[in-house]
Order: sequence, then structure tokens, then C-alpha cells
Amino acid sequence: MRKLSSIAAAVTLTVGCTGVAVTSVAAPASASCNHSHTNYDSKSGSLFNGSNINIRTGPHTSCPSLGFGQANHNVDFWCYTPGDGVTANGYTTHSWTYLRDTTTGVSGWVADALLKNLGSLQAC
Repeated sequence: MRKLSSIAAAVTLTVGCTGVAVTSVAAPASASCNHSHTNYDSKSGSLFNGSNINIRTGPHTSCPSLGFGQANHNVDFWCYTPGDGVTANGYTTHSWTYLRDTTTGVSGWVADALLKNLGSLQAC
């Protein structure tokens, strides 16, 4: 099942200057920011559902950010994996998509609630 639940403390974050409230479930202290990914998905285009969206090293809000996606950036989806729960744009997801921001060249993980059509449909 793509949308998995986890037990952890809730954290509220604000994404950039957009004023979009993002509620996430914090990762356990042992959460890894190293996850495998393969380019299974051919979806690409302007797929960020907002601006100043963190592109992270792993599918957890505790993983470092590598850069920020913008609504006008083009991306290439690769695949998704379970991760921290994130609520944004009226959706709560527990899955993250590995993508490449082709506008900036930054690759990493983005919570599916922050992506159009809720991210990749291909599991990693």
C-alpha cells in the first residue's frame, strides 16, 4: 500500500515564504537519509505544487535539504518510497518521490503532498 502510516510526533513546518502550512510526522531518530532509487517513471514537466519546496537527501523531514523546487521548475520523476507523513495542499501523504529538478540539476526526495498528482506512480 502506497500510503503508509507511522507513529511519531507531529511537526508543523512552513514552506518558504509561501505561507503553506506543512504538517509532517517526524522520522524516528534511526531514520536513514540513504535510500535506493531507480528511474522507473517517465513523468516530467512543471510538477511542483508550490514554491520553495525542499528537495531532501532522503524521504524524511529530518534529512538535509539539497535545494528548493519552484512552481515554474521542470522536474523528472524517478520513483517513490514510504517516508514521513506530510500534509500540504489539502493532502496527507506518507510517500516521497525521488526526482531531478531539471531546471537546477538538483536531485533528491520530495514529499508527494508537495507534488502535482501526488508524485510518482512507480515504486523504487
